Amino acid sequence: MRRWEPSKDWRRRDGLRAHTVTALCRAAGLGIRPSPPGVRALPPAPFSAVVIKPLALGDVLRTTPFLDAMRRAYPDSRITYGVGAYARRALTNNPHIDAMLDMEQLGTPRRYDAQAYLGFARRLRQGRFDVAVVLDRSPLMALLPYVARIPYRIGLHNKGRGFAHTTRVPIADDEHEVEAYLKVARAMGIDVSGARCHFRPSPSDVAAADRLHQEFGVTPGRPLVIMAPGGGLNPGAVDVSKRWSAAGYAHVADTMIERRGATVVLVGLPSDAGSNAAVRSAMHRSAIDLSGQTGFGQLAALIARSDLFVGNDSTAAQLAACVGTPSVTVFTTTEPWVYGPYAPNAVWVYRGSPASGLVDSPEIAEVEQAALDALQAPRASTAG
Repeated sequence: MRRWEPSKDWRRRDGLRAHTVTALCRAAGLGIRPSPPGVRALPPAPFSAVVIKPLALGDVLRTTPFLDAMRRAYPDSRITYGVGAYARRALTNNPHIDAMLDMEQLGTPRRYDAQAYLGFARRLRQGRFDVAVVLDRSPLMALLPYVARIPYRIGLHNKGRGFAHTTRVPIADDEHEVEAYLKVARAMGIDVSGARCHFRPSPSDVAAADRLHQEFGVTPGRPLVIMAPGGGLNPGAVDVSKRWSAAGYAHVADTMIERRGATVVLVGLPSDAGSNAAVRSAMHRSAIDLSGQTGFGQLAALIARSDLFVGNDSTAAQLAACVGTPSVTVFTTTEPWVYGPYAPNAVWVYRGSPASGLVDSPEIAEVEQAALDALQAPRASTAG
């Protein structure tokens, strides 16, 4: 397993390969011209659009403010979302899309080939879409709508990688992902005021979370705190250096119990069981461990029932932002100014800056105080 160095982002690695890709993309951009200034980015509405973002779960959740704004701007247009098999759970019950187009393993490093790529391009062409919006930095994803002959192509443009778009939206290396997507929306003439993250658990997920909540025996007036000490696992990418220390989580959990009378619940995938067990072992108080016992929607519903979420940079942290729960996310090796949960009551705890990068892991006292303060924060609205 590769150990990732602090402040090194696997999505934008330097080196010969990255520079070669940049050079090839910029050369291709000379042959595929964007629309000239003054030409509309979109056809007259209503139109049929496909939004492309194959993975991962947290990344797809970060595109939901864009979907929110696009649906409000074009209520009568048909919006289809092209997403990988692993990440489609992030769009379950999303009110802002009409359909999903399964990209299967496309976009997952080393898990698809040219045949799969061209096969999906044919499916795009058969869909007869008027518009394609690519919310991905990959040049291969940018090229898909061009190969499929979709006439209006809008998307991110960084280091020449949006060369195939008719409307290229420049973004910076360290621009927050949600802000980059909303910049695409603005290029489409969309008002992004009030756009926010969305995830809507199903009624059965809510019922399951209610049952769990009753089983916890939470005392009325005392807070429920969800903690996710694991994370860092996605198809094609493993980065467990994103996990803050078990001792740190144990201390914060004990503080929540001793000073706020909280019930602390540890959540995560089966692969997070080791991290959760280490936290429980280091605690002086008792916590409930639900490792691997909640599905994706059930986890979202459980977080929605809680008073506070504390965890690493992970899908669970993005879910907290989507359901309106106050959250504290601890960043150790990934940049919060790029990937931080996008919500008014989402707190990022880190050491560093965009200029210096991340310089160290946060101290226990910093996370502890952030969690104590966040318990007093109001919930974000989940209307819409």
